[in-house]
Amino acid sequence: GGAYPGGQQPGGATPFQQYGQYMNDPVVANMAMQYGSSLATSGKAYVEQNLDRYIPVSRVKFYFAVTTDYVMHKLLLLLLPFMNKEWGAYNSGTGEPTRHLNSPDLYIPLMGFATYVVVVAIALGSQGKFTPEMLGMTATTAFVWLMIEIGIVQLAMYLISVTTDIKIFDLAAFSGYKFVHMIVCVISSMVLAPSATT
Repeated sequence: GGAYPGGQQPGGATPFQQYGQYMNDPVVANMAMQYGSSLATSGKAYVEQNLDRYIPVSRVKFYFAVTTDYVMHKLLLLLLPFMNKEWGAYNSGTGEPTRHLNSPDLYIPLMGFATYVVVVAIALGSQGKFTPEMLGMTATTAFVWLMIEIGIVQLAMYLISVTTDIKIFDLAAFSGYKFVHMIVCVISSMVLAPSATT
């Protein structure tokens, strides 16, 4: 037949050896690199174009545009709100949150969420109740309750026909600030009543 014994070609080289010889050729290797690079570039452009259709990345970026000074002052505002004298309107999507202390951001809620999960794990560990599954369960429970809270607010706004400029990311930010207070509560319960921490 047409097959050669042991997969050998007439020149004594197997197909794999021939492939290796092709890839060692600088012209072929250069063409493969150029093709791979153009494929990666077009794939990245496609993902960015279609991702922005579902997740407005450009709008989300400004919620993370924070400075250390902003974060410190915002945490102080969250922990001691009675010290704040200015409760004017914030810039919703028109500028960076660093321009006004009352502007919502997603950095503090995200870091607060992650810190809350770790602090709960430490609290459970101090009682000897920690298991690795508790990390996932705590994170999932906190995230689901956050989504439920945002959904209830959205539903209430719809039912009473509220017209507002507040975006879903603003609601996520305002709802997520509670993690700062939850962290303080868990740490306080560990410090003040170690045996009663849950």
